[in-house]
Amino acid sequence: MRKSAAIALPILLLIILALLCLRLQRSGGATVFRNGQFVVTKMTPLFVRSEGISCQASSLGGRVVFDDTFTGRSATLDEFSLHVRFHYSPPPRVPAAWSSGDWCSALRERVTQIVSRTSATGTFIDLLDRRRELSDRLASVTEAELKRDGLTMQDFSARIEVPQGIERARTFADAEAHARKSPPVIFVGLDGADWQLLDDYMARGTMPNMARIVADGTTGILETEYPPLSPLVWTTMMTGTGPLDHGILDFTRFNPQTHVKEPITSDERARPAIWNMLTAGGKSVAVLGLWATYAAEPVHGINVSDRLFTFLYSDTKRPPRTVFPDTREAWAARAVDAAEHGVNAARMRQYLPDLSDTDVDALARNTNPYADPPAALRRILVETEIYRSLGSDVLRGKIPDLSIIYFQGTDTIGHVFAPFSPPQQPSISNADYARYSSVPQRYFGEIDELLGVLIQAAERNGAILAVASDHGFFWREGRPTQVSSTATATAAKWHRHEGIYALWGAGIARSGGHQHRGGVRQICATLLSLTGMPAPSTGVKPLPGSPVPAPPIDYGRYFQRAASPPATTLGRGSEEEIAKLRALGYIGSGESPRPAVDSSDTRTAGSYNNAGLLLRDEHRTDDALRAFQQAMTIDPKYASAMWNASQTLLLVNGDMDRSDMLLVDAMRNGLADAPRLVITRVIEYQRSGRTGRSLPLLDAAVSAAPGDGELMMFRGGTRMNRHDCNGALADFRAAQPARPRDPLTYASAGLAQLCLGKQSEAQESFRRSLALDPNQPMIRELMH
Repeated sequence: MRKSAAIALPILLLIILALLCLRLQRSGGATVFRNGQFVVTKMTPLFVRSEGISCQASSLGGRVVFDDTFTGRSATLDEFSLHVRFHYSPPPRVPAAWSSGDWCSALRERVTQIVSRTSATGTFIDLLDRRRELSDRLASVTEAELKRDGLTMQDFSARIEVPQGIERARTFADAEAHARKSPPVIFVGLDGADWQLLDDYMARGTMPNMARIVADGTTGILETEYPPLSPLVWTTMMTGTGPLDHGILDFTRFNPQTHVKEPITSDERARPAIWNMLTAGGKSVAVLGLWATYAAEPVHGINVSDRLFTFLYSDTKRPPRTVFPDTREAWAARAVDAAEHGVNAARMRQYLPDLSDTDVDALARNTNPYADPPAALRRILVETEIYRSLGSDVLRGKIPDLSIIYFQGTDTIGHVFAPFSPPQQPSISNADYARYSSVPQRYFGEIDELLGVLIQAAERNGAILAVASDHGFFWREGRPTQVSSTATATAAKWHRHEGIYALWGAGIARSGGHQHRGGVRQICATLLSLTGMPAPSTGVKPLPGSPVPAPPIDYGRYFQRAASPPATTLGRGSEEEIAKLRALGYIGSGESPRPAVDSSDTRTAGSYNNAGLLLRDEHRTDDALRAFQQAMTIDPKYASAMWNASQTLLLVNGDMDRSDMLLVDAMRNGLADAPRLVITRVIEYQRSGRTGRSLPLLDAAVSAAPGDGELMMFRGGTRMNRHDCNGALADFRAAQPARPRDPLTYASAGLAQLCLGKQSEAQESFRRSLALDPNQPMIRELMH
């Protein structure tokens, strides 16, 4: 026994030693060991482990296989995929200049360096017209440099794969010939930013970087266009044309395949945007997050559409063509993920110190964030961080000729938190005021820090910084007190007509404050002049403070309307974007997801309604009425179109019976503040001598809203003026259940009772009125 044990023990030790030293290799595999600068390659099925760090590769015919895809970037900042494949034998030593780490990672990093440097010598035309030639050149240079590093290679190949649709970004020689060299431009879109608020924050020291821009640059007021809705106005800013021309007239459209409502898409736009114009002229752009940019159009550079960020669901799968080029999709997705994780409990407590970790976890799961200010704040911060991160990344290296970075949060923060801002409104509780009133100032302080980073990027690259908003916002003076900032049909009433613009950088004169004034259509012409591009043929001039533009050209000659998004774009992400618009009050909760008529028309009732308003402003009354009628055909319960058509008929002395009927129908379908609008019209009739229309309109309105005390009171007053004391008394009594604490209802009933000779009943009505408001001298006189 002892002898057997003595033999078995060494055998066991040898087996253990073999297990520690020997390795099995998968078929067709190779293991490369790196120990300092020394390299050992193992390709046999069973091999002895070497010292150092190892990595796994494929092998074929006794050689290691390299097969990977890289991102190249042309001299015109067009990105493409480069598939590189070759067989090789690793050298015995790692070249001195290579990075540390395992062999496989070091080799990939080395190829990345070569591709990055070499691909920049090609142009957009090379990608389109000489792709094979450029592929061969990249292969030749890469192979030669790796051979100098000591690799022995066979079957080397490199194949360029261009992004889908890149041929639509072709440069046009005659447009490029008119462009001139200019400094890069960084354009920052601050939705809803308002000088009334920003000037206050600058004075307090909250926004020192904005103060620097104002002190050293040109600033002014930027007048918006009506209706001041973000997709309409930003598209106007980016095209230099009005909504009737560019065709973006609503937040949504009907999908042409399914006819289901979805967020507005870029193929609805009928005019070239600034990024199309620069692309035609051979200049590079980066567009980050602007309205109505999905599906992302091909450009020289990067285009991140407005479908990157989801509002409610962090796990929503993004639709195809959210980002151009597709090589940037993973980059953009990483920014979203990082922002989602970065806005954590500690971050939220910077704004709301009373939040617990459990509270913050619940906020992330809230499926209706805008109904809850803390949940809305979290989404605002996530969205802001996404575009801060993407913008900072774009501006780290060689920056494009024009970078556009858009922040919606500067408007959304107003819709959620302006009602809580100082001075405190009577409708806001002390607890809510204490909790939320400081949120906007802290948020705009962060926006200012972001501006500081962009100022540094501008200084580093000799760039011009431009800032603008699509409209202003009522934060203090003129702030609505009875109108919701997130209710349908009233959210836009918080938008002020006057937005902001600022230009800063080398060659920009100091204006000494907001001395200048312009319109949103001038933004496009301004960016063209700043980037050295010819002026637009529309005749729209750049904003004051801009350089003199080159002679105009017709950019429409080079424009191809955006390709339609894939038919698969509808789904959870699209639904949640609709939910976001509904939560902000831009879409009514009762709006139908489908049109009421079968049609291939993608335009919504809102689109035709907004077109009608614009046509009416241009005094094209018949066209406006047709647009309103089309809106009502698509959505027979669309109260806004009913009211607008009614008011248009009134303004032109048209069919007054139909006008009144439309007003009553609008009230019946939920028109905001409808009783006041009816009363205002009745007063207009009385003042203009059309008194015969007053009572019929009031009768129809009361029939449509029988419980409305305001209408009852006004009809009662009208009847009293006509000496219909019985009818007046009936109205005043009917109003009392709806207005039980209003002394006027009882005083009015008393006057009607006096008119009818009912003295004792009148005295009782007067006593009830005085009990509610003793300060009524006239009623006291009637009591004696």
